Amino acid sequence: AEAPPAAAGPLAAAPLARCRPSGAARLVLLLDHREVGAGREHAARGALVADLASKLGADAVEGRSLPLGDVTWVWREDSPGGAADAPAREFVAGWVIERKTFHDLSSSIMDGRYEEQKCRLLEAPGLDGVVYLVEGQGPLFGVGELTAAERARPAGNRGFGQRLLNHSLPTTTLSTTAAHTQLISGFHVVHTTSTPHTVTFLLALHRALADFGPQGLGARGESDGAVLYRDFAERTRKTCHSRIFEAFGRMLRVVPHCGPEATEALVDEFQTPQAFAAALRDCSDTDLLLRLKARRGGRAPVSAGALAACRELFVA
Repeated sequence: AEAPPAAAGPLAAAPLARCRPSGAARLVLLLDHREVGAGREHAARGALVADLASKLGADAVEGRSLPLGDVTWVWREDSPGGAADAPAREFVAGWVIERKTFHDLSSSIMDGRYEEQKCRLLEAPGLDGVVYLVEGQGPLFGVGELTAAERARPAGNRGFGQRLLNHSLPTTTLSTTAAHTQLISGFHVVHTTSTPHTVTFLLALHRALADFGPQGLGARGESDGAVLYRDFAERTRKTCHSRIFEAFGRMLRVVPHCGPEATEALVDEFQTPQAFAAALRDCSDTDLLLRLKARRGGRAPVSAGALAACRELFVA
């Protein structure tokens, strides 16, 4: 596939060197196993690894903390080609999967993670394709509409806090986002209805990659080779500083009157929640607005109402 144009930024700084495996290599599916949220989700990831390993073989599946995406593949050399105890080299197989439920997709759009993840995937080196996999019962592209009983189920007797935490965007918005992801960003959008359906898709893609073979060997011997996985991981790994930026931005996005432009201005000016809280304690709204105006060429995208709401969150 034709690579997307290079974007400005640290991830697109310079192309990574490509090399060929020195001998035979085997395909390994890597599944992100980081504990995110409740223990139930972590247990589900462990069960998914076990299910895939039972079908592909224990040496073909591995849980690992991935720098980007939820599933990827590497070609691992059978022999290091050097010292007997040297680690085998791993080569990027060219495909990454970002896996989300409908609720995950909705939340990531609302808090800005969707755009951030999409940009990182577009800038990632050594990829032939990206799959945006949406898992769960629900409509996508207008297919698989919910039944009347399923549409009536969510409201129930949940309290306000539960309704807020479980708020989702309209299905038309999710379908539009999926279409944009496929047609504009060039990703492959796949909808699976359940975890077993997802496993079936992963098995099919794994076997297709195995049949295709590694870059630089066999039928693909004329290629320039593949990017080393360690270089890929280093290039795409988010720094601690960028994680603080993202967390601060997500906190601001839930504040009333604090839209994307106001969030960008506040994150750009104060960098961390601690610095912003100190400024709110030490400065009046007028002083803060003047400071933001000076930084933004005489225009402050943050309203007095947004600052008042921020005081309740960061200073109270």
